[in-house]
Amino acid sequence: MHLAHHHVLSLVTCTFFCSAWAQVPEPAAERNGLHSLEAYEESNHLSAGYERWREFGLRAIYQYGDHQLNAEASNMNRFNENGNYLGLGDTVVWSPLWYTSLDLGAGDGAAYLPRYRLDGFIHRKWLDDQRLVGSLGLGRYRAPDGHQDDHASLGLTYYFEQPWVVQTQVRHTHSQPGGIGTRQYFIAATWGQHQRTQITGRYGWGQEGYQSLGDGAFITHFSSHQSTLSLQHWIARDWGLKLKLDSYHNPYYHRSGLNVGVFKDFR
Repeated sequence: MHLAHHHVLSLVTCTFFCSAWAQVPEPAAERNGLHSLEAYEESNHLSAGYERWREFGLRAIYQYGDHQLNAEASNMNRFNENGNYLGLGDTVVWSPLWYTSLDLGAGDGAAYLPRYRLDGFIHRKWLDDQRLVGSLGLGRYRAPDGHQDDHASLGLTYYFEQPWVVQTQVRHTHSQPGGIGTRQYFIAATWGQHQRTQITGRYGWGQEGYQSLGDGAFITHFSSHQSTLSLQHWIARDWGLKLKLDSYHNPYYHRSGLNVGVFKDFR
């Protein structure tokens, strides 16, 4: 059983504002083995006197039977502290209408990375043409200093006739210590086709319960909003480039970033 073409959602991890959110999916696998590899580099400029962030990472997708496995490894420097992160995920189709995804990640002890994080989603297709997908998610983020976020999310994705996909999600988070409850929202739209060009715009807003600023400093219970614009373009049938612009704001600092990547498709 392979992953359905335009109704299976790839999940990626967001560092602060969201735990995981759906992106335009990879096409169905025709064979087992390595699907794709991606290498990227990212740089962010921060206000309020904070030093520039930098990050380098690798991502891979591998098909094994009914499982689409994904992995990522990254090295970064944020708030003058080096860190390394490793993430693993698995998406499984159980029936024509139901599929699930599970993602696990951990840092190396850097204050801004999780000691561990776990995000699970169950997805169901709706309507006669199965173009509407509902998603229910649960997750936990445990920080090295003992702070913990437990969250639940509800999302909807609608696949129009190509080239449009639209998404929305709401997430409620309970943060400890302090019993802080927050709610976050995002909307996103993607235009384009696989193996040609895809453009995705995303806007998220709401409140956050906790964020580490490194060196033992942190902020709690504050508003934030984030905008991203992503471009994926195939140079040839089996490889291409990715570009992402990112803008994040909270009352304590602003951040603007650029991510550039190259990917190879092995299918």
